[in-house]
This record gives sequence, C-alpha cells and structure tokens, in this order.
Amino acid sequence: MAARALTCTLTLLVWAGVSLGQLVLPNRQNGAVGGNVEFKPISFPSDTYQVITWRFGETIVIKSISGSVSIPRPEYRGRVSLDINTLALELRNLTMGDTGVYILTADTAASSYSAETTLKVFVNVSGATITGPAGLVIEGNSANLSCDASGTIVTTEWMKDNQKLSPSNNIIFSADNRSVSISAVSRMDSGEYRCTLSNPVSSDSDVFTMTVNYGPDNVRIEGPSEVEERGSVMLLCSAESVPDPSYAWTFNGTNTGVTTDSLTVDQVTFSNSGTYTCTAWNNVTRRETSASHSLVVREIGSLSGGVGSLSAGAIAGIVIGVLLGVALVAGLIVYFTKFAGRPKSSSRGVKQNGATQNGGEHELNYADIRHFQNNQSVLNMGGTSTQTRQGTPAMVRAHRGANQGAKPEAEVTYSEVRK
Repeated sequence: MAARALTCTLTLLVWAGVSLGQLVLPNRQNGAVGGNVEFKPISFPSDTYQVITWRFGETIVIKSISGSVSIPRPEYRGRVSLDINTLALELRNLTMGDTGVYILTADTAASSYSAETTLKVFVNVSGATITGPAGLVIEGNSANLSCDASGTIVTTEWMKDNQKLSPSNNIIFSADNRSVSISAVSRMDSGEYRCTLSNPVSSDSDVFTMTVNYGPDNVRIEGPSEVEERGSVMLLCSAESVPDPSYAWTFNGTNTGVTTDSLTVDQVTFSNSGTYTCTAWNNVTRRETSASHSLVVREIGSLSGGVGSLSAGAIAGIVIGVLLGVALVAGLIVYFTKFAGRPKSSSRGVKQNGATQNGGEHELNYADIRHFQNNQSVLNMGGTSTQTRQGTPAMVRAHRGANQGAKPEAEVTYSEVRK
C-alpha cells in the first residue's frame, strides 16, 4: 500500500515537471501593485551552491557568490532579498513593470541548474459601480445594467438574488460581460443584481436593486353577497400592483367618495342592494383595472335560520294553526267528558192504541240537530236558541210523547248529532 502511494506521488511530480534532483519553480505567480511576492523553488538539488543568480529577462536582479550577495541594479535596491538556503527571491513594492519572466541559476563546483517562472502584476480592483436605468422601469419596457471599476479587471460575474445570472432569450451580455441588457422586462426581473469584478489578486463588487413597476392586475373584491337588513357589510378590494394602487368605489355607477381598499356600510337597507365596483389605479404605469361585486339585502332573519327565517304571513299561519289545534283537542276532551258513558234510552215507548203509557213511565224526548255550514257548533240543551261559532243557526226538532200535559217524574233526553 505504501509502495503504491509512493508511485502515485512520483507520477504526479513528474507530470507537474518535478523530478528528483532538479531545480523547479512554480510556472506562474501573481502579485498586486504595491504588494510583495516570493519566488520559492518547489524543489532543488541538495548541494553546495557557489553562485546563485536571479535575473529578470537579461537583467540581474540579485546575485550571491560564495555567500556574498550583491544587487547591481539601483531599481531593485531596497526591494529584493535572497535566501541562500532555500534559493528564494522576495520582490517587494511591486510595479506593473515587474511583470515578466524571472530566471534562477544555481551553480555548484560540478553542475549548473536553471529554472524560470512568470510574474503577473495586477492593479487592485476598486470602486465597482453598477449603472442602471435612469428612469422608472415599467413591465414590458427594456432595461440595461453596466458594471465598471478601476484596476485590472480580468473577470466579471453577475448574480441576481444570490443566483448566477445567465444569458437567456431576454437577457443578453456584452462581449466583455460588463453590461447586461434585459428586453421586455417582467415583474420577475425585479430583485437585487450584484456585479463582481476581479483579477487573481483582488476583487470588488456593487449591488443594484431594480424594481419593475406593473399592474394593477387581478383586481378582486372579497365580501358577502347577501346581508340582512339593518346589518353591516364590509367589502375589501385588492390588486397585484407595484407600486400599491389607489382605489375608488362606485355603487350602481355612482361615485361613493371612498378611496381606500375597503368599503363599509352600516345599518344596511334594501336600497343598498346593487352592484359595487372597485377601480384600482397605478400612477406609475398609468393603468387602471376594475372589478364588480353584487350585494343583495334580505329581510331580517332570512339568513340567520330558525323562526326568524319565516315571513310575517308564515308566522301568523303557524300561530292560527296551533290555536285551532288546541281548540279542537279541548272540544274533544269536553265532549267525551260530558257524554261518553251515559246510557242510551230507546225512543220507542210501549204504545197502546197510538198512545204511550203514562202511569209512572218516563217521557222520551230527542233532538235532531243539523248543521248548515260546518261542524263547529255549540248546542244549548236548556231550550234556548242554538248558534254556530260563525253565527249560523242550528235547527232543532223535538219529539215528545202523546201526553204532553203530564209532567213526568224524570225526563230523559238524548241528542243525535248528524254531520
């Protein structure tokens, strides 16, 4: 396992241009104007070096002979230093003129080694600024964003709401990626745009918030469609709009004077039934949209349920029906109490020669009562006139025995009621 790991490591070193016993420098190094950079070999032979020389092109930057260091060029004095143990060169206070190829040469008594690297100096990026549309952005129009900064700009990246902004059918980037053109902007294009300008040693960014004005759309009214008289009702109007719209209410085409998103009517009457219209107005897009709502005022109790849901006529009918039912039950009770269980006597007496026997016999009488209109009659058995409840007289026919002059000891009377 260890051997395999060593093999992989050696393979990677060879692939990277690194061989054991060779002098190797990084391929490229970056630095910022005014900053520092260190050129340090990745590997070098373990040997005693008599001469170590760093050159910038053909110009000697610094040189060491048997440990004695010299800086022949005045432009490098005070800016460079050499570590003779690691062969590393430090270059300070970089300028754009320091960009180029640097060569290291290390000589021993028997061999000479050489390697080179490239330095790229950048000016730090600063003052990033996004320039957006000068006026208000309205849905359907176009919008342009551009980003710029001072310094050496290598890459430009755009983000929207912390997501990478990529080209699409309506989003087009310039060749250097510093400008974005959005055609036919929609409400979905509203948000925070971030531009980041960078180079290998520095970066800077700016944020621009774009608001797309739109609407009003989808105007709707919420509220009951029915309400009882003397109740109250509130209608609420809403719309999708940026900025928030203003509202105006009309009732059956007449302006109500209400300019808020809600309309309230207290102690409603039947005259409040009708069509309520809400109009939303956007003072930026210069657009308006309306919605209507129908309201019907009902009688008190018609929507709450129970007895209160019946009309006055229906309530009167129920009361009359109940009273008649009570009267009928009471009449039946009285009838059965007075007449049920009494013995019936025969209307036919013992006749001899067409006359009844009167010696101690009872005289039999009966009354035949007929009603002319209805069965709701009251009969007075005391001999006075009988009237129906509606004032219609009843006809009473009495049948007596032959001996009417004689007063019987007891008189048995029955009534036959024919319906």
